Amino acid sequence: MSDWALLRQVVLATADIAADDHFLREHYGLGTGFADPELAAIGMADDTLALAGGSYLELVAPLWPDVSIARWLAKRGPGGYALSVQHSDPLAARDRALALGVRVVADQLVMGHPIVQLHPADVGLRLELDGIADRDAWFWDGLGVDPSPHALIDDVVAVEVPVPDPEATVKQWAQILGYDAAAADTIDLGGRTVRFRPADEHSRWTITLLRSALGTALREETLLGVRCRYR
Repeated sequence: MSDWALLRQVVLATADIAADDHFLREHYGLGTGFADPELAAIGMADDTLALAGGSYLELVAPLWPDVSIARWLAKRGPGGYALSVQHSDPLAARDRALALGVRVVADQLVMGHPIVQLHPADVGLRLELDGIADRDAWFWDGLGVDPSPHALIDDVVAVEVPVPDPEATVKQWAQILGYDAAAADTIDLGGRTVRFRPADEHSRWTITLLRSALGTALREETLLGVRCRYR
């Protein structure tokens, strides 16, 4: 692998961020989150919740009825919306994506770091690539978005996403990310995996989360439109 990529944030869309954010915090014992100051300008509310292993769960919701996420929710309902991936060179990944005919929906600096977002219709989901060179650093470090010592979950282990053609999607992601090779349906993003499976009309994301020492009672369940499994 010439470039590296690390899955950082799993983003869930909801129509009622106040209620669902409260539910998620209470259900998992999570601490205070952080609202991305860039998102309000494009009509999105959000809250980002830190996990002890260095990954994050983020909720996003429309602030106005005519923004794209509102239309997305009207078609699909709440559920898995986007993945934020820390990448060694998102601008090179952007250029490879464009060469493959993938549309770029965002290309900007955020807090001094380049970010690129790719169109969900082209890559299976809304994929954000964030250029933070230090693998041990992330946007919210030092901003008080700290993991709760009372949390029942410690990390994101894996995400499973339905797509029309899993094998083609993995190959496409590998090309965009600068990977030398990829498995038939799974791509490794710094020890956290994304697996693609065939889509059907009832498909939803599945997220596997690592239990903390306090979370041993957690069992498979469906929350906020996604299936949650635990290790």
